[in-house]
Amino acid sequence: MTFDETLARVLEVLQREGRVSYRALRRRFDLDEEYLEDLKAEIIQAKKFAVDEDGAVLVWVADTAVAPPSEPAACPRLHCPGERRVVGRNYPSQRGA
Repeated sequence: MTFDETLARVLEVLQREGRVSYRALRRRFDLDEEYLEDLKAEIIQAKKFAVDEDGAVLVWVADTAVAPPSEPAACPRLHCPGERRVVGRNYPSQRGA
């Protein structure tokens, strides 16, 4: 199983149960300490789906009605940072200018 597949399965369990101990995650997914630390960094710091409780439990804090995204969300603006702009297109606001 890849890291992303493991992450998705851990997030499913965490969202469903609300709270999961690190010991249970190690047992369920046969994780070593380093792999668990990588998952914690992604879930707690990068995605902000959960918080750590006393160094022993992950607690789901994301909106429970929303499933964890499998893809990055689309940027709502016309231009996102790091995205190439298309120059010279005729948009309605530029016509006749």
